[in-house]
Amino acid sequence: MSLLDDGPDTVTVHPAGPVHPDGTRGPEGPPLTVRCRVQPSTSEEAAQLGYVDVTVYRVLARELPAGPWSRVVWQDRDWTVVGEPKRHRGSARTRHDTALIRRR
Repeated sequence: MSLLDDGPDTVTVHPAGPVHPDGTRGPEGPPLTVRCRVQPSTSEEAAQLGYVDVTVYRVLARELPAGPWSRVVWQDRDWTVVGEPKRHRGSARTRHDTALIRRR
């Protein structure tokens, strides 16, 4: 059993819509549910800005159909994918995708 295939967490990914010529985005794609592993990555508290707490989590999955500006729902909260997910392509047993998510 692999944590990449049967991870303890479930996320719902809403892929970002296509970019229109005027720079806006179209509607989100249909939601996809993915079994994964979610781990804390960083936590920063910006005291000079008031009550701001930015927490970033790392999502590890066999296949993660997400990209920049995708919306992820995890633990009944909305999250945004930070940057481009990393696609690790090794053997069939070790290939996986990693993405950082930040609360919206």
